[in-house]
Amino acid sequence: MKVLKTILALVLVAAFVIAGVWGYPRVAARFTWVAIASINLSPGMPIRDGMAILKLWRVDQVPEGAMHSLQDILGNYARERIAKGEIVRPSAVTTKTPPPVRTMPRWGYSLLTFGVPSEDAAKLFVGDRVDVTVTPRGLRDGSFIDLDPVVISGWLVHHIDHENLSGGGHVRVTLEVRTEESRAALPARIIDPSRMVRKTSRDN
Repeated sequence: MKVLKTILALVLVAAFVIAGVWGYPRVAARFTWVAIASINLSPGMPIRDGMAILKLWRVDQVPEGAMHSLQDILGNYARERIAKGEIVRPSAVTTKTPPPVRTMPRWGYSLLTFGVPSEDAAKLFVGDRVDVTVTPRGLRDGSFIDLDPVVISGWLVHHIDHENLSGGGHVRVTLEVRTEESRAALPARIIDPSRMVRKTSRDN
């Protein structure tokens, strides 16, 4: 019985090998790997592992200028906006190191960094205008409780740091807003960044 099972297993393995050898050239002739962005990439953003991936594409539908490996993409920088799912072309990538991110806000503005779930951060571009809903927390009878949500409109996305994740694996997203608006909109209470809900009209 064991001998029969062994022979059957060998036959199945041989069949898979034959099918693979016969089928691979047919697949290779019809499909090829194409590099696409797996998140929205803003100009100057470093392209790290996982931020660009390879996807199988029909050979007869591959756009001109598509890149077929990640060798010249990972470790370099986005030269222009590349939307999530968009094909990465050589003209959109540069080896030139961008200027450092401005760490001080413009005059009259404030910067505030939130931890944003990675799937939300992947949809953002630097320069987007977003509405942010935060849930402030206050003390009642010695315990923290959630207070009514506060919506802050029209904040500018200043920086997206996909490399240095915050607690819970969230992406650090820095927003810029007029100081007078932030003081009027933000309650003078503790705000839990992990409870932030990002809202934006951009869907890609």
